[in-house]
Amino acid sequence: MTQWVRFERGGKKQFGTLEGGTIKVHEGDIFAGAKATGESAKLSDVKLTTPCEPSKMVCLWNNFHELAAKNDFQHPTEPLYFIKAPNAYHPHGEPIRRPSTYDGKIVYEGELGVVIGKKCSNISEAEAGDYIFGYTCVNDVTAVDLMKKFPTFDQWTRAKSFDTFGVFGPSITTGVDPMKLRIKTVLNGKERQNYPVTDMFFPPHKLVAAVSKDMTLMPGDIIACGTSLGVGVMEAANNVVDIVIDGVGTLTNKFDQVLPSPYLLGEAPKPRRICVVGAGAIGGLLAAKFALAGEDVTVIDQGAHLAAIQKGGLKLEWHDGKVHTAKVKAVSKAAEAGKQDLVVLAVKAHFLDSVVRDIDHLLDKDTVVLTVQNGLPWWYFQKLGGQYDNQRLQSLDPSGVLTKKVPPDRLIGCVVYPAAGVTAPGVIHHVEGDRFPIGELDGKTRERTKLLHDLFVKAGLKSRVLKDIRSEIWLKAWGNLSFNPISALTHATLVDICQFAETRALAATMMKEAQDIAEKLGVTFRVSIDKRIAGAESVGAHKTSMLQDVEAGRSLETEALIGSILEMAKITNTPAPAIESVYALVKLLNKVMLTESAGVRVVKAA
Repeated sequence: MTQWVRFERGGKKQFGTLEGGTIKVHEGDIFAGAKATGESAKLSDVKLTTPCEPSKMVCLWNNFHELAAKNDFQHPTEPLYFIKAPNAYHPHGEPIRRPSTYDGKIVYEGELGVVIGKKCSNISEAEAGDYIFGYTCVNDVTAVDLMKKFPTFDQWTRAKSFDTFGVFGPSITTGVDPMKLRIKTVLNGKERQNYPVTDMFFPPHKLVAAVSKDMTLMPGDIIACGTSLGVGVMEAANNVVDIVIDGVGTLTNKFDQVLPSPYLLGEAPKPRRICVVGAGAIGGLLAAKFALAGEDVTVIDQGAHLAAIQKGGLKLEWHDGKVHTAKVKAVSKAAEAGKQDLVVLAVKAHFLDSVVRDIDHLLDKDTVVLTVQNGLPWWYFQKLGGQYDNQRLQSLDPSGVLTKKVPPDRLIGCVVYPAAGVTAPGVIHHVEGDRFPIGELDGKTRERTKLLHDLFVKAGLKSRVLKDIRSEIWLKAWGNLSFNPISALTHATLVDICQFAETRALAATMMKEAQDIAEKLGVTFRVSIDKRIAGAESVGAHKTSMLQDVEAGRSLETEALIGSILEMAKITNTPAPAIESVYALVKLLNKVMLTESAGVRVVKAA
């Protein structure tokens, strides 16, 4: 085994073999006839550079069985790869830098790097060993939020090729059997990855042969073999990440969490004025995340929750145990909040009528209104086009005040996938999920939509701009119309409903009826009913929002989650007997709760 390093000393670049703390200096070409000069240098007296200068770095995706199995990836029949730009190459010991144009999540990916020693093209797997010079450690650093920023174009090159994002070294090690190696990643002293080369779909020799059939590989080129389970965000203020491959070396770099302005064009942008109407589970989560991201956030709420936020801020408990307290302005009336850039309507659908009567106090010339209710939105038919265009949903907007007070030109739709709850006044507990897809009512993508998407990403959440937000709303409504009422009636969690045969079948029947309705309205479903149920089951022992309302003695979202779908069934002349039956039961439950009749008394929350 020999370890080759390149280094700078006295302004001169040199290379040699590393033995302990001493470098034996060589001259010539590291890949072709290098000769020892007889000189030596102490490792402590030099600055290591990258051990070679690749013309390209070929990086694998989905190359490990265990990772593919966990994420339900298809087994690749050929190597799936991208290329990092040479500007990204970065040595051991030098800090990884946050790009000036990006303030999202940055992740590590520990990998084995195969270093090519001779020019090769269209070689066989049996020949590959003759063209491999040695192996090195690689950290394939990624600006992960950029990958899917634009739904029409995955940004692999940009996300992977920022300056300092192609880290490798500290040496090239020769004379090792790659099939005996394990790759470990240690972040801030904690092991996060530990996986064997033997788990690869395409191990090193097979990779070199396959890639050589696509492109000529040159001496010094690196093939990064991909990563496995354990990839994560370098989210601490100060991070130290080690890529450890016993028998090859340890690659160590620091990453300091310094957040730049989004575009570094002149002065940093002013914080956006954001008012979240209703700081409950989802509203509170969004308010806290936006405030922690540096925005000017106001929440409108009532009672003990409002008082707690005014006194001690809005506390957000994330599912991983991290707790943050956001400083927000908290008021009880829209008139106290002032004009806003963004208004998030986060109250239950049946409270919207009273809330929007005062919304004029919040609306400036270009204020955007984002709706995050469960179920179908009151604006569903606005800007829809076709025979139902601008039809008003009586179940959701019986008085017409929503249609009158919130012009459709201000609206952007949103689908809420995270699960959360208010565990105490002023405290929001996040259970799981971070996705908030958004979309314009007419399906167009505007600058304001892009800016809203970027706001979610800046806040550490995931978002996509969709051309058909209604289809995504129906996908979520599938669960809302079935799991929510069933849980409210039975007090069962999601996993209980999905694993009990009779309630699972009932949910599937209701979802099939809803699908028949939606398809008559031009909606397409991107997943099957079985897969949608499986997704709910995977959430685990989570209480739906309707069950939480039952336990807290609050009125139920009956019309938003079920009644609106039955109204659409009548509009489209579609039978829905199962939904009708469950709707009747939930309406009665709500009446019993509110009137304390039939010997049932629910103690209402303060």
